[in-house]
Amino acid sequence: MNKVAFLTTIFPANRKFLKSFFNSLFKQTYKDFDLIIVNDNFKNLEFYKNLYPSLNIVNINSNKSPSKNREIGINYCIDYKYENLIFGDSDDYFKKNRIGKSLELLKKADIVVNDLSLFNDNGIYEKNYLSNILTNLDIVDFEFIKDKNIFGMSNTALKLKNIKKVSFNSTIIAVDWYFFKTILKKGSKAVFTNETETFYRQYENNTIGLHVKNNKYYLWWEK
Repeated sequence: MNKVAFLTTIFPANRKFLKSFFNSLFKQTYKDFDLIIVNDNFKNLEFYKNLYPSLNIVNINSNKSPSKNREIGINYCIDYKYENLIFGDSDDYFKKNRIGKSLELLKKADIVVNDLSLFNDNGIYEKNYLSNILTNLDIVDFEFIKDKNIFGMSNTALKLKNIKKVSFNSTIIAVDWYFFKTILKKGSKAVFTNETETFYRQYENNTIGLHVKNNKYYLWWEK
C-alpha cells in the first residue's frame, strides 16, 4: 500500500466533471498514491477504473450526508495508516505537480493549502485567487482562520501522524473550516503555496468569494 492517499467523494451529479478530475490525477508527476473514493451512489466507477488503470482506486460505498462522507474517508485513511492525505473535489482538477509539491512542503509543515484558479464553462477567469491575500510560503495559523476560510477539501493536504479519528455532525455545511480550524487551534503549522493550484469549478452548486461580516473580510466556499 502507498503512504499517500488522495481523498475525494463522488456522487451522480458530478458525472459530467469526472473526466477532467481523473485526467489531472493521471497526469500527476508524483505517481505513488492511492485514490480513495467515498462513493455516494455513483454507478459507473468501473468505467474510470478501466480508462485509467494506472490509478490505484479504492472504492468506499456510502450514502450519508456530505459531512459524514468526509468523516468516513478521513477515518479510513487514518485506519489504514496513510502518512499523508491530499484532498480534492471530484468536480475540480489539479495542476500536475499538486501532489508532489504538497508532499515536498509537508516535510516542514503539518498542513499545506494551495492556491485556487477559478473557472466555469467558459474557461479560467481568475488565476491564483488566494494570492490576492497571501504570498508564497506564508504561514497560516488559527488567528488567521478563525474569522475566514481558505481551507477547502480541494486545495489542502496534511500529515496524518497526529490526526485522530473524526466525528462530524451530519448537518455541518462548512466541514472544511471546522476540521482545519480544530487542527490549527491545537498548534499545527500550515503553509500556503502558489507553486501549485487547484482549478476550482464555479457553478450553481457552490459559492466562493470575498464577503464582509462584522467589518472583516473572509473567504468562504461551499459545495
